[in-house]
Amino acid sequence: MKKLSLGLVLLVSFCTAWGQQDPSTRSIHVSTAIEEPQSNIDLLRKSLQQSSTQITGVASETPRPRRQQPQPKPEEDPSAAEKAAAAQQEAIAAAQAQAAQMAASAISAANSSGTLDMPLDIGGTSVQTVVEPVVNAHPKKLSPAAAKELAIVKQKKEEASKPKPTSLEQDIENNNSLLPASAKVKEKIQPDTSAEEQAADAELEYAVKMLQQSKQQAQSAERRIQPPAAQNKPSQVPVANKKFDPNAFRPNVTWIPSKSTHFDIYTQKRSSGISSSNMSMTFESAYQTLRRFIPWMMSARVRVFVYQDHTSYLKYEPNARAWSRAVAYPTRGEIVVYDEPGKTQELKEVFTHELTHIFTQNFFDSHKTGRIMTPLWLDEGLAVLMEDQAYNGSRGGPWANDFRTLNFQRPRSQNVAQFRSNSMFGRATKFQPPTNNKHRGKPQFFIPFEQFMQEDSLQAAEGRKKAQDWYFQAYTMVRFLLNPAGGASPSNRMQFEQFTRLLAQGEPLRNPSTGFLVKDSRGQIVYEPYSIEDALGRAYRYGTIENFEDNFWRWADRR
Repeated sequence: MKKLSLGLVLLVSFCTAWGQQDPSTRSIHVSTAIEEPQSNIDLLRKSLQQSSTQITGVASETPRPRRQQPQPKPEEDPSAAEKAAAAQQEAIAAAQAQAAQMAASAISAANSSGTLDMPLDIGGTSVQTVVEPVVNAHPKKLSPAAAKELAIVKQKKEEASKPKPTSLEQDIENNNSLLPASAKVKEKIQPDTSAEEQAADAELEYAVKMLQQSKQQAQSAERRIQPPAAQNKPSQVPVANKKFDPNAFRPNVTWIPSKSTHFDIYTQKRSSGISSSNMSMTFESAYQTLRRFIPWMMSARVRVFVYQDHTSYLKYEPNARAWSRAVAYPTRGEIVVYDEPGKTQELKEVFTHELTHIFTQNFFDSHKTGRIMTPLWLDEGLAVLMEDQAYNGSRGGPWANDFRTLNFQRPRSQNVAQFRSNSMFGRATKFQPPTNNKHRGKPQFFIPFEQFMQEDSLQAAEGRKKAQDWYFQAYTMVRFLLNPAGGASPSNRMQFEQFTRLLAQGEPLRNPSTGFLVKDSRGQIVYEPYSIEDALGRAYRYGTIENFEDNFWRWADRR
């Protein structure tokens, strides 16, 4: 009996102490265990549903007072009892609302995390509940593909949870010169360009691509050769005796006009950089080179257009090629070049080449028909010869060096002589070409002259990738006619002048019976045209083209 009374005393003491404890410090730890749950989230949701059911049920009951409240005596005021009942109903309604709100917050917290930390007010006492997920003792093994997908999902969640930098932080990061280049954020700026500018940029990109291809081809080639001027046939030609407007033929470019002794120069206004100095002196030096050899072909003033750089040259000049240095328009009397500081000598050589095309065309087209009338082999051979003469040095340039060193020979089909040459005794003897033992390099065979003088011979050589060999043969043939001894001999120059005049103009036609000059209905003298064979026979006494070729190889063997 004593033991029972002692136990009751201890129980009353514990309850009294528990009742005196701070309600905020009390908590109940509720843990649930389910055998092999499907997932922690499912377990949490079930636990929360059970907790919310229990909380709602507890909150719906009337809280039991710890002590019996004395009932109002009948003699007391009945309004006090009504007030107490109303206050009790309000407390019950507030408890129900608070319980529902805490249950909803607990469910949302369980969906976002694996634990639930929820304070409850039960029976006037604050209770802290914590629901922890049950760890699966036997987790299922994921396949490598599923594990990879899960890792990707986790990585995306981590990146999404990271705070994004503000605009100020981005500006500081972009402008921080101490950061490495890989850490800096590169902003993409979309330029507001018009359709015309986009088209121009596309053309420029294409030109740059062609330039890269041409540079690769030029590296494999031995020498860069200018394109034939006969291919440049513009549709519009400036009207004679009318003030020339450069923007009428080359718009979108600001031209600055100037003059030299023999040229009208139009220079593009530079957007940046420094232009080469004394370009007009380079042009005049080329003019003087031609005056030494072909003064009878010199014509009126020539217009020269100078672009500020290679990019502008490719962008605005329609017939410009990526690997070319200049373009000549013989029917217009114009030359187009671009400025390249530090390469004055190269500009002089190329300009001399193109200026020769201008003069030969004006000479052969004396009636201003607008057609390219100069024989192609003569036009290109003379231009290359004049270009080589503009090279610094008394012995000429690279073409003269090839002439001295290359082992060029007659065609293979003519190794056994097939041509006949008249001897001093008037008998036809078989020509035997002498053996050249001084040049033991790889032989370079020339094309037979009669075939070479055809207008399509250059196109055929380009098809065989032998364009440079074709130009070298044209150079040597014209050199033999104009400058066989390597100098500007007056006798040779006179013969070459007569040869070109017979080709370009012919001879005045005379009446056989009277001997007077024949004139047309307008009173103009009628000229009889000469073929190449007839002109060679009249100027050089070569009866046939075969005889011309025969004498050429005699001369070439003595070099």
